[in-house]
Amino acid sequence: MPAMVPPVNCFTILVIDDLVPNRVLLRKVLEGAGYAVLEASNGIEALELLRDRSLNPDLIVTDIEMPAMDGIAMIERVRLLDHPMARVPIIAASGNADESMRRSALGAGSDVFLTKPFDLGMLRREIARLITSRRQVPPARSQANLLARPLNRVASPVKEVN
Repeated sequence: MPAMVPPVNCFTILVIDDLVPNRVLLRKVLEGAGYAVLEASNGIEALELLRDRSLNPDLIVTDIEMPAMDGIAMIERVRLLDHPMARVPIIAASGNADESMRRSALGAGSDVFLTKPFDLGMLRREIARLITSRRQVPPARSQANLLARPLNRVASPVKEVN
């Protein structure tokens, strides 16, 4: 892929993964496609970034299994926000994916679940599709503002949905 310089008004993607090599790879791929990239190493760090209302990513790509706060708990918190970020499209991913994890991620509010390693072409297509279709309807959940609450610093286990 040839390197591209993102335009000044490009879309921004928040990449959340505890593994630096994964974030570096996604940064290179996404910046090469013209996106600006923000990074966080876990759900707590991501929610802290989202507190800064000047940072409004157009899409989030998150790992599921991370220390401090996993992707499922982070997705649930984002969907409960009392501002437009509650509707940001989210792609959840895991290298240890099984059907119950996929159901948990989608049940928490992710728009797409992908298995790692990514098919980078598919990832880019999903990102483009989600950004252009943006969530138009707020999620059907309580609109409590969880950004104002103290963050739980204990990793949440992935919930199994029966």
